[in-house]
Amino acid sequence: MTKHILFAVFREVQTIRSGTGFVDFLIVDEEELASYQPLAGSFVIFRSRGKILLCFSIKKKKWELPGGRRKLGESPKECAIRELFEETGQVVPELEFAGLLKKRKKRTGKIKYSPIFFASAKDLMPFKVNKETSEIRLWDLTENIGSVNKTDFRLLTRLEEMLLDGNWTWNEG
Repeated sequence: MTKHILFAVFREVQTIRSGTGFVDFLIVDEEELASYQPLAGSFVIFRSRGKILLCFSIKKKKWELPGGRRKLGESPKECAIRELFEETGQVVPELEFAGLLKKRKKRTGKIKYSPIFFASAKDLMPFKVNKETSEIRLWDLTENIGSVNKTDFRLLTRLEEMLLDGNWTWNEG
């Protein structure tokens, strides 16, 4: 595997709190997912030209990673593929499982786990405004783009720390 530095350090981004808070990113095998409960919706970290794809949520009025809740009978990977397409118009033939986002519900303190997948492409496919997303953009984590989901930002900066410490790699393929 080739190690890539994914992110420039940027700590002054305006983050907007969500209903859940970041606890940690866990490196686990995809086959272990069933042992982490409750398993919440899936998310995709999609890279293109060294930047991360974000979508602007119409409802929440902030930038987020593509992702969301699973439908009945849907696998975590199927959810990630569907959500990526619905929110951003991107079609990927394959996703790489990365691990789990461990998060805590702020009101109740309950822990949830969201599967995180990686995808990459040289170029983005065309985007159409939809009921969830008004805009997509590639972000290098240094540009001030306005409000960003705090949990998503903490996940991205945690992955950056893991890369810099040598505890994690991204096989960009």
